[in-house]
Amino acid sequence: MRILILSDEPWSDSANGNNVFTNWFRGFDAEFASIYCSPGLPDNACCSRYFQVTDKMMAKSLLGGKRAGRAFAGQGTDSSASAPEAEDRALYARLKKITTEPLRLAREWLWLLGRYDLAALRAFVEDFAPDIVFSIRMGTMKLLRLERIIHEMTDAPFYAFVGDDEYSLRQFSLSPTFWLRRFGVRRSLRKNVRFYRKYYCMTREQADYYARIFPCETGVLNKCGDFSRPIPTHSAHTPIVLIYAGKLYCNRWKVLRTIAKTLQSFNRDAIRFQLRIYTRDRITPAQNRALNDGRSSILMGAAAPQELPKIYAQADIALHVESSDLKNRLATRLSFSTKLIDCMESGCAVMAFCWDQQAGYRHLERTGSGFCVSDAASLSDVLQSILNDPALLDKYALRAQQTGEQYHKRETIQAMLKADFSCD
Repeated sequence: MRILILSDEPWSDSANGNNVFTNWFRGFDAEFASIYCSPGLPDNACCSRYFQVTDKMMAKSLLGGKRAGRAFAGQGTDSSASAPEAEDRALYARLKKITTEPLRLAREWLWLLGRYDLAALRAFVEDFAPDIVFSIRMGTMKLLRLERIIHEMTDAPFYAFVGDDEYSLRQFSLSPTFWLRRFGVRRSLRKNVRFYRKYYCMTREQADYYARIFPCETGVLNKCGDFSRPIPTHSAHTPIVLIYAGKLYCNRWKVLRTIAKTLQSFNRDAIRFQLRIYTRDRITPAQNRALNDGRSSILMGAAAPQELPKIYAQADIALHVESSDLKNRLATRLSFSTKLIDCMESGCAVMAFCWDQQAGYRHLERTGSGFCVSDAASLSDVLQSILNDPALLDKYALRAQQTGEQYHKRETIQAMLKADFSCD
């Protein structure tokens, strides 16, 4: 089976978001090729054929006439003319952090108006001759246009995956350009779903919603994990350690600030709980003041994915948070963070602090596999119950493992993908 992956970012096991590709396809009996739309090198053991397009290439296609896109082989470590674009990473980091809607819309138009090197792209697709095209993205007009271009080049069935709500109007923004871009994505998506064989979401709520409004089959696809190892019972650490490993964006840091303040109230005369935060994000002065008191809450710096098992082994609670403000509550309402699977796989008890209607929260609550809190008062109650009965930590760690075994085991998810991809 030959599977062509379409994505925004390069397939990289060293990046927390993009290692989900290998998470699904490690040991998968298939050959892979990848088309991606960012600078940077791929870093994985599954794929060796790539076609890259970047913002810089698209800008040149409009200003200088050179069409965008180049193919390369291997992991891009050579210095040949076909090596991947070594675009200014600082520039790209700034582009990724664009939060103003007019600039986001302008970037979308760059990709809508830019000119692909269609001859080179077609040669790449036809040479690989995919049996499956699998598009892994958050809905943008940029990626949806690429899907339509690839669809015209191959008869291979299309499968799409999305991690967040990319269609509904249950959102909050006062920006006219937000809604202009949202309606543009909706219009593009309605075109594309007509040729999707299956449309994967991360939550049952989103899959059911899309099944009602789109003319294609939908399904649930989560990040998978290894839940075979036994969870040893152990005494709680002193202090009891909560680990958060992830981004601080979308005001998640404000939820962590609430947690830190609650821990301070328990730690007046002794350090009973400690929050340790691992993030690659640049820390602002306000975030440092709120999250790094050196006692109840400590900023630990960045941690690579392969380092997390050792970090979790020294902890008691793996923490998942989502923002509580209206805009971000609605934006993540149907989301299921890949971090939740990491938390379940960690061997720790799992705690979610977010809106009680958020899909990940509801999954933990429904399966009884984590401490679920939605405000400071309920967090205080849960922490006090843990102090009164530390055995709850082992109880919830075991429940998390059992839920992972039932819903998120790698063998089960790969068997589903193979069955879906093999259907006529």
